[in-house]
Amino acid sequence: MSDIVESRIKAYLTPILITCFAAISWSLISEIRTDIKALLEANAQTQVKIQQLEKRLDGVEAILYSQRFFIKPDEIEVPKRNN
Repeated sequence: MSDIVESRIKAYLTPILITCFAAISWSLISEIRTDIKALLEANAQTQVKIQQLEKRLDGVEAILYSQRFFIKPDEIEVPKRNN
């Protein structure tokens, strides 16, 4: 008698547990997907901002070096010592 009850409980409980596990897993995976999409979008925006700042910096350097306010590092001549 207890074997029959046990087998019936297993027969009903197993699919229910598997379904609950699958539903929870799907929910977590969906949340992770959403978070990853948001992070990738934020990363793309940050990369665009970095590229824009690099272009602006290149422009500023070009103006400074063309006006001869500063000497480029490769134009500096180091005097040689005579021993």
